[in-house]
Amino acid sequence: MQKKHPARELNISNINKKLETMGLTQSKLASELGVSRQIISSWMKKEKFPRPEKLLRLGRVLELSFDEVVVKMATTEEEPRIAFRKKGRHKISQNYIESAKYMGSLLEDLVPHLPFDPLSRPPSLINPHNGYDYLHQVTREIRKEINVTGTSEIPFESLISFFNKYHAVIIPVFWGNRDQHENALHIYLPRTMTTWIYLNLDSRVHDFKFWMAHELGHVKSPELKGDDAEDFADAFAGALLIDQETAENEYRQIRSLGTIPKQINRLKEIAEKLVVSPLTVYYEINKYARHKGEPEIELEKDRAIYKATTVFNKRFHTVSEAFFKNKKPTAAEYISCAKERFQSPFFEALRSFLKANRKSAGYLQNLLNLPLADAHYLYEELVSYWTYQNDELKSFRRDYKRLFSEDPPG
Repeated sequence: MQKKHPARELNISNINKKLETMGLTQSKLASELGVSRQIISSWMKKEKFPRPEKLLRLGRVLELSFDEVVVKMATTEEEPRIAFRKKGRHKISQNYIESAKYMGSLLEDLVPHLPFDPLSRPPSLINPHNGYDYLHQVTREIRKEINVTGTSEIPFESLISFFNKYHAVIIPVFWGNRDQHENALHIYLPRTMTTWIYLNLDSRVHDFKFWMAHELGHVKSPELKGDDAEDFADAFAGALLIDQETAENEYRQIRSLGTIPKQINRLKEIAEKLVVSPLTVYYEINKYARHKGEPEIELEKDRAIYKATTVFNKRFHTVSEAFFKNKKPTAAEYISCAKERFQSPFFEALRSFLKANRKSAGYLQNLLNLPLADAHYLYEELVSYWTYQNDELKSFRRDYKRLFSEDPPG
């Protein structure tokens, strides 16, 4: 029996009333949702809690909102904490948050298979805040630690090297060219003090570096929550990528240029040099100006800087295109990319977990938010490393064949 979800449960009263009003039996509901009658029964008895995709479908079938389907319990301190980089005024759906928390609950299973020291906690900042001098003091020390001096660009490899130190696992994913929050998903598990960062490889190179720096800001400040966490991570990323000396020098130079087109062209030059977005450079220069009480540079008339940034970004590849030369990678290439390019222990931990537990490709589908066909393809590559020499693995082979009417891979 699956234990109850720690932070919420189904509103059985509302569901029963709606079933009666709509003339639906539990059997018909099961058919609508594509699950067994026994699964519906276990939900109604509060023995199990629906997975996010079934929860969403349940609300749609019954024409109930999330808050009408789910009763929120007292939030526990050990519940996964979810962070999304804000984008404009876009509002994150409750179902999206619940789905991410469910992914976090699955990730808990992988923690024992990670190479991190279980007896120590990762270092973090004391009282992190958005003060200009404070942020540049913090990021100056980080730049020293990774041997990036003065106004030099921070290489991707230098950012990546920091994550394992903070018990943070990078999970590279292919989620398409998303316009909302799916470019980066951050899940912190308080009980094990581990951080799991889904980074979308289908992102433009210059944006990708900012998202990596943003995620490092989260990792350095695990106690911050909600908007405070997002605001700090954004401010941290800007200060790390555009140091104060660069902001000062560029502010003076751009102020001396006579026209907006010339100013924007200079912004694009420094952005290309540092492999960041022109908009990031623009924001950091004006933060410096405000800090010093100087006039800000105004490039937002007729959305000039935003239009220029859009055109600039389109000139460059996405990360996946740069890594895989515009081709879809094989499962082996994808797994190798995570290990070699991102120094990530994710797939090794996942392979170890799958070897020790009888999980299907559906587990990968939920863990990585993949189409089932892609999950099967990846699953085959992961389990192909196994050998079936002992009785337990031979038994698993028989179980797999019985369930799927075919031999398991490997």
